Amino acid sequence: MRKKWSLSKKQLEITLQSLEQLPNPKPELEQYSTPPSLAAEILYMALLMGDIEERIVADLGCGTGTFALGASLMGAKEAIGIDIDPKAIVTSWRNADLLGLDNVRFYVADILEFNERVDVVFQNPPFGVQRRHADVPFLEKALSTSNVVYTIHKRGNEDFITDLAHKYGGRATNIIRGTIKIPKIFEFHKKKWKVVEVSIFRFVREVN
Repeated sequence: MRKKWSLSKKQLEITLQSLEQLPNPKPELEQYSTPPSLAAEILYMALLMGDIEERIVADLGCGTGTFALGASLMGAKEAIGIDIDPKAIVTSWRNADLLGLDNVRFYVADILEFNERVDVVFQNPPFGVQRRHADVPFLEKALSTSNVVYTIHKRGNEDFITDLAHKYGGRATNIIRGTIKIPKIFEFHKKKWKVVEVSIFRFVREVN
């Protein structure tokens, strides 16, 4: 059942905190969850920009489905999640069932195989720590799929990301800052927590 948005940003954050997390995340996929507080901040920004209500949205590299499910809760017409990891998609479906949402679809696929047109894309792509420029295909696919994109990247790469988006026809309208707190989940992690500073971009695709 699709629910018209009635949650405050804090209520949305609390709801996203209740989602089941991904078991045994894979380091090569850089499967770090978007913090509920940051996801709620981005989703509310999108709501105020008119990018959620009655829109069809996609969550590329959806993980546990945070953006797709959050957008659905806030009034999206339909939300689609794509992830290459079958366990992530199973977790996303479980979370959709937990929230009682039936206007969501989740698929196991490489994001490059996703060819549907949507109104808005949300994504938290790999930052390229394990594989250099792993976020580049995500940005290219997002801007070829939708005219509005919300995407998270490691801070310090703003010029590179905006230039790359421009190459694909995208123009940054908003850039905000945030942090992702990563727990020690892989053997190569040395600290209990690592805080990664990020930049969140809203791109619009210039249509000729």
